Amino acid sequence: MGTLGSTTGFGAAKPGGLFGSASTATASATQPQTTTLPTLQEVIQNSDNLVRSLTAPDLYGDGRDALVAKLNQLLAACGVGNGFFKNDQQPVTYNIDGPFHRFKAVGYNRRSEYEDSDGIVSIMMCVPFDQLSSSTQRQKLIDALNVILGNNTNVRARLEAIRPMPDNTTTEVLIYVNEKGKGRVSSKQLSAYFKQPAQAAQLKSQLCVSDVVPRYSMDAARLKIFLETPPTGFDAELWKQAVKDNPDPERLVPYPIRGFEQLRKRQDLQNAEGKLAERAIEELRRRVVEVRNDITKYSTQNSIHSIAVDSGEEQLESRLEALDAALDAPNQIKSRVSNLMAILRDKSDALKTASDGEAIVLKDEEVTQIRKYLSRCQQALESIVSVVRSNKSDVSVIVSSIE
Repeated sequence: MGTLGSTTGFGAAKPGGLFGSASTATASATQPQTTTLPTLQEVIQNSDNLVRSLTAPDLYGDGRDALVAKLNQLLAACGVGNGFFKNDQQPVTYNIDGPFHRFKAVGYNRRSEYEDSDGIVSIMMCVPFDQLSSSTQRQKLIDALNVILGNNTNVRARLEAIRPMPDNTTTEVLIYVNEKGKGRVSSKQLSAYFKQPAQAAQLKSQLCVSDVVPRYSMDAARLKIFLETPPTGFDAELWKQAVKDNPDPERLVPYPIRGFEQLRKRQDLQNAEGKLAERAIEELRRRVVEVRNDITKYSTQNSIHSIAVDSGEEQLESRLEALDAALDAPNQIKSRVSNLMAILRDKSDALKTASDGEAIVLKDEEVTQIRKYLSRCQQALESIVSVVRSNKSDVSVIVSSIE
């Protein structure tokens, strides 16, 4: 495989470039394949043999020839088998491209949204989609493509999309290549490079690639020729009517469908596209739920700081301030508790000695003062409990909103 080495870019004309030398690269990319076209006499002869096999076979010279003709008509309608019509002539081969094949229709395919300048190339890999689903696996794929591209830091492969095929054993990967300072390599140029023998062998052995196809829409001239030329085996009026009935000429093109196998494959592809759409919708639905949860969270936090304090909250604030003032006021609960703690700490020995002697006898006046003090403490505690109970629900709402 040729490498870029010190060349200036993708497909450079210097020896050792990605396409090798300019002459070999151009030859491999642009050399047309020679095909042998049948002569007019051969076309007429083949058409005559086809008609004779369906209308007037001459094999037995009796009524059995009519039965052979009907059998040939059935084979031609199904697009299979060979039609014998004369002992000294080769049989006519019937296929799905024949004009008498009956199981055919015209569908509509979506036109590609890519242009040649977008550089999109489709590579069909004979691996399940699961082997390309993680970011690590996709990075390994990109690294392998970069190696096939010559390991040039100026020419790097990028992934456009990855989609599973209906058989669950192959995966279509859309890629493009960026060349530093020049942008994307064209689809035709990239496809021609990948189809060179050395690169094709690397793609097949390293990435299990079975096919490489450039993905770009037909230009206006080619599209006009395509629409004006009926496919092989299709009636011109039928094709013309299909072009006329196109529901969206800007996005769709008519496409011939021959036989049940092509119809089944088309249905499988449509089902696969439907599953991809469902997967995308599910991902969007998940993101919508996440965004909705974030909006609810931010809205709750914003409401906590933006909504004005109501009368209930003002009353709660007043009660809490009154309790705080009652606790901190001179000669009230907090100061008296502090004094008692100081007495217990400073005179613990004297209190212990006094408790070992005679019992302490309180006067009636002292008992009355202690009773009043304990009564006030009880009232204060009951007030605190009442406030806490009355505002417990409000506090729960505030806590849940903050969380």
